[in-house]
Amino acid sequence: MPEHYELSEMTSPEFREAAKTIKVALIPVGATEQHGPNLALATDYAVAHCLSQRLAQRLHPRAVVVPPIPFGFSHHHMSFAGTITVSPETFTAICMDVARSLKRNGIRHLLFVNGHNGNNSVLNVITNKIYYELEVATAVGFYFTQAADRVKVHSRTGRNGHACEIEASVVLYLAPQLVRTERLEAGELIPTERRYAFNNQAFALQMPMAFDKQTRNGAFGDARLADAEIGRDIVETAIARTLEFIEGFILD
Repeated sequence: MPEHYELSEMTSPEFREAAKTIKVALIPVGATEQHGPNLALATDYAVAHCLSQRLAQRLHPRAVVVPPIPFGFSHHHMSFAGTITVSPETFTAICMDVARSLKRNGIRHLLFVNGHNGNNSVLNVITNKIYYELEVATAVGFYFTQAADRVKVHSRTGRNGHACEIEASVVLYLAPQLVRTERLEAGELIPTERRYAFNNQAFALQMPMAFDKQTRNGAFGDARLADAEIGRDIVETAIARTLEFIEGFILD
């Protein structure tokens, strides 16, 4: 049988055979949302899918990649054209049903590979629900966290994390067709007197804040500083650490 790792590209008999060696299902989750003029609307779920593929290639035949979930919690981006959001309840229901289906297929370890920061708080709840209600070992990874030290090294602006020099570099490395290199812009940040309100500030509190209250063009940072080699460093660091985690995770 060909060395498939994408669930969607297998036939049912092929998956039944592959399932004999599969130890973990990788579930890419992201969003369909604005990234200003710099990056395509598919950025978050496309990055999650690419990361999942690279993990599965290195774990083969012990991993399978589930088709990406392209919608996430993106209410804070709805003032910008093209964004599609789902409620936390809908997102939770989809993820729970996917987990139930995978359990029925005999898979007992799930890793949500997340490409959208806005999903993180909901995914933390979802992983707990799956673990305690379905008794399936579940974790979530976000590459910004797994490679936080490399992100810090490569950051060139005080407020980044979306359609910025970091995210654009990652997309240049993983899916360059999604980068509008000829139209890259710096973020047009809206001045504020707020303190301890933003996730790039030390000791920040957590609060919801719409993107149109923070940036005029939907971007942070300065995507003009993006470089594929920066993306390579961040991505490969995140992958290496996630692989190390998985080796222990699948022993549970």
